[in-house]
Amino acid sequence: MPIACAPDFAEVPVEDGLFTLALDFGAAPFVGQQRFVELRVRPGASAGGYTILAPRQLVRATPEALRASAAAAAPWSGLTGVPPGFADGIDNNSGGTVTSIAAGTGLSGGTITGSGSLSIANGGVGSAQLAPGAVGLTQIDTTQVQARIGGSCGIGEYVRTINPDGSMLCDSLLAYLGINVHTPVDDPVNLVGRSGSIAVGIDGLPVIAYQDQSDSALKVAKCSSPACTGVATITTVDDPDNFVAFALAIAIGADQLPVISYNDGTAHTLKVAKCVDPACAGAAIITTVDDPPNNVGQGNDIAIGTDGLPVISYYDATAGALKVAKCSNPACTGAATITTLDDPINGVVGDFNAIAVGSDNLPVISYYDGGAGDLKFAKCANAACTSTANIRTVDNSSNTVGLFSSIAVDGDNLPIISYYDITIRALKTVRCATPLCDGQRNIVTVDHSTADVGDYTSIAIGSDGFPVISYRNGSAGALSVAKCGNPTCSIRTPVIVDDPPNSVGVDTSIAIGADGLPVISHRDTTNEALRVTKCGNLGCQ
Repeated sequence: MPIACAPDFAEVPVEDGLFTLALDFGAAPFVGQQRFVELRVRPGASAGGYTILAPRQLVRATPEALRASAAAAAPWSGLTGVPPGFADGIDNNSGGTVTSIAAGTGLSGGTITGSGSLSIANGGVGSAQLAPGAVGLTQIDTTQVQARIGGSCGIGEYVRTINPDGSMLCDSLLAYLGINVHTPVDDPVNLVGRSGSIAVGIDGLPVIAYQDQSDSALKVAKCSSPACTGVATITTVDDPDNFVAFALAIAIGADQLPVISYNDGTAHTLKVAKCVDPACAGAAIITTVDDPPNNVGQGNDIAIGTDGLPVISYYDATAGALKVAKCSNPACTGAATITTLDDPINGVVGDFNAIAVGSDNLPVISYYDGGAGDLKFAKCANAACTSTANIRTVDNSSNTVGLFSSIAVDGDNLPIISYYDITIRALKTVRCATPLCDGQRNIVTVDHSTADVGDYTSIAIGSDGFPVISYRNGSAGALSVAKCGNPTCSIRTPVIVDDPPNSVGVDTSIAIGADGLPVISHRDTTNEALRVTKCGNLGCQ
């Protein structure tokens, strides 16, 4: 289509077939379309028709067709694609200026007359401003907002606590009323419950490690209530072809995850299982900590130092010696520091060992001197027990003593040990007068009430600062507890706590719950089952 008038040039000079013309297309623009120049010629002074020159020439800018990024001026008549409201050649500026910005409903920070910012006001967001389902558990701060409560408690339980996430912590009503509660925790077809060891985490729920005798496997039970009523989470933690977990112990790490020491009776090694969750339901991290030519790991105990690292005492049955392994990390993976702590030339020591860590982060260990029939004590000189330890015989009476020893450190950083006098078949304690257990020691016969009482002892420091001891009454086939009324246990109240028709009270292990009351795991040897007793008061009376 033509975009301008057709110019007419006369008497144009031609030289060798070439001529030059200056063309002007006028003010009318074109936007992007292809345009061509068509030339028609005839001889000068001729009145005849024109001859069209071929081909037509494409119109191009110099050097090529370009679009300008800016223009000093552009008339409205020269613009295309103008938005509605601007086609009249006048923009929509009213000619005024913004003098202030007010804060609307739900906003704060206005009115702004200079510079500033608006924000959501306190209380500015209500149900009308939120889409349905926009706020759930992941969007709320459970330290300030209680999540929706869900779940229920079993028969005979009450709601003890509502957790921030809405879950409920149930507990036994009998325990609330001060009545001891006895619960079979694991009673399958298999024989279970041997060598049980109990600990209580920050969640207030007991966790118990024990052996499945039928499968020779390591198992863990995580209680669902502080009294261990209700259904526990039962997990087989390690079940190799080997015979494992005849001897074991459990502790709660600084990360609140259980860590378990135990023996491999086939390979004669010491192993550690580090749980990856509080219930030990996930696949645990299994590590062989000591695998020497000797038979080690029979008789072991574990504690957590103030440095957060496990330290394990254990028996070298081949050498008749006491050994210590200090882990290099909380999971006890990697190389542990292995030390032979006591290895007399002609003696057999180290069985029935127990370990605790004082406020000085130095381990203390009680153990049996099988050659002399005595109770021995070792105080490590450093956290790893690598330096020469302070070793003492703390009860060398004419009786055979020191079996089933258990050790705790009280608020004065003084060790106290419970143990069995096999000669008179009685429960005894010895409290050290110093952290090194030198000088005077207070030895007390705690319970000699029947013909056979005091084996399978376990000791803890109660919430009142005085020791409490669980042990077996062999004559009655029952679980007994002795509550000390002072630090040395010279004042004490021994009682039978659990005396069903079955024989119970073997492999006792005691811990103090978050409520300050003792909780005890032990074995029902009639049914070969794991059993837990939750005390209704400090002395289980």
